[in-house]
Amino acid sequence: MEQELLSFFKEYKRINAAYDIALSTMYFDIATIAPVNGVPYRNDKMAILSGEAFAYQMNPENLSKLEKLRELTQDEMLKKELDLYFLQLEATRNLPKDVYVHLRKTIADSEEAWQKAKEQDDYSLFKDHLVNVIKNQKEALTYVKKDCSDYDYMLNQYQLGMNQEKYDAFFAQIKEQLLPFIQRIIKEGKQIDESALFQSFDIKEQEAFMNELNEYMHVNPKECYMGITEHPFTDFFSAHEARITTHYYEDNVLSAILSTVHEYGHAQYSLQVNEEFDGTSFKSGIGCAMHESQSRLMENHIGRSRAFWEYNYPRLQKHFPKQLASVTLDDFMKMINVSKPSLIRTEADELTYPIHVLIRYELEKEIFDGNVDYDHLDTMWNDKYEEYLGIRPEHDRDGILQDMHWSAANLGYFPTYALGSAYAAQFFHAMEQEIDVDTALRTNHFEVISQWLKENIHCYGASLTADEILLKATNEPFNPSYYIDYLITKFKNVYELD
Repeated sequence: MEQELLSFFKEYKRINAAYDIALSTMYFDIATIAPVNGVPYRNDKMAILSGEAFAYQMNPENLSKLEKLRELTQDEMLKKELDLYFLQLEATRNLPKDVYVHLRKTIADSEEAWQKAKEQDDYSLFKDHLVNVIKNQKEALTYVKKDCSDYDYMLNQYQLGMNQEKYDAFFAQIKEQLLPFIQRIIKEGKQIDESALFQSFDIKEQEAFMNELNEYMHVNPKECYMGITEHPFTDFFSAHEARITTHYYEDNVLSAILSTVHEYGHAQYSLQVNEEFDGTSFKSGIGCAMHESQSRLMENHIGRSRAFWEYNYPRLQKHFPKQLASVTLDDFMKMINVSKPSLIRTEADELTYPIHVLIRYELEKEIFDGNVDYDHLDTMWNDKYEEYLGIRPEHDRDGILQDMHWSAANLGYFPTYALGSAYAAQFFHAMEQEIDVDTALRTNHFEVISQWLKENIHCYGASLTADEILLKATNEPFNPSYYIDYLITKFKNVYELD
């Protein structure tokens, strides 16, 4: 009996993986190269395919077999895999198929509307779609058996074990310790002229440097493909395939560089998870904060480090001699680590970045509490930027329309960016105790870093929780002080403060 159920489970996972790879490929295509006029038709057909995948995955007879296998098995890893899988199914398991298909169609239309609204800098073109997405998301949550608030449930979905109480405590430390320090930087810090990074940088030359950078990071072109999109993201297919995207700006040479390094952090995580976990909940169930810890570690602790640029800056100068020949490495390092209030989260410096996330977290709490007038949600957004960072968006594309997450119903996702950044600081501190990170970076031995990450973090996938991996890799529980101390120490040095 158990052997028959185990055989069924393997086939069930293979079929689900087939649906996943089809939908992921179609989504990547839409986000990168698909002709715009074909998107509505494609969205409709993707919604149908999503419905078929949903019907198979949630078939009561299929789930009954998996529950029986979970009861019978004495294999602890198999039981853990099934427990995690059923936890992932909670949000959709009891949804009627028509409700699920309607939600997917609503999200697809919303993402398209967000794209147009951002292009036209007009929140009003997106507002009704946002209202519908949130309404349908909340309706879907009524089918979920839970003993917590809707928002707590969403937070836990994006990072297992998290809720408002834990995030409130985390962000309270951010507000208490980092906000005053940011104000000190603004008032006392010596101004850094970064204008050299915002000249005209030919995009073809940027792409050529990116190819060299990918070689430096040992990005395997047979396993990792890079495309171009409006909002960079990474998609994971298997232990031998990941896809990343970036976005080039002619007047900002650093943007695509750090975006690519960031997204490869996600891709490398996926490619280095134990290959046996492909198609299982141990691969798909990795929390967003854990994934973000690896992209933020790569972007900030690696990509903004001096050792990284000791090797790569001369190569960048060769591509842009006119723009950078007179910029010394010392000056370049200050430029790429400038801290100042800004409007765009994805372009924010390390120090102010968690404040961007804090703003979104506080707005999401109000959305779920029912305290939002959607006609003025853009104004609420702008008010918080003015309150916390002293700047106010003048355009919707620089304010409420800058991120795609809400259009995709990903409420509860944003806080994982800041939590992941804090995880990254603790992981990086532990890594520095065991290997010579700087020597590896400056001597073109990136594989030393990749191997440490694989052995201590990546290989486990979701077979261990974030807390278990943190304890195993760093020898202590999560401690946000590593993050806060790292930021304050770093930017005191950058700005030459006592």
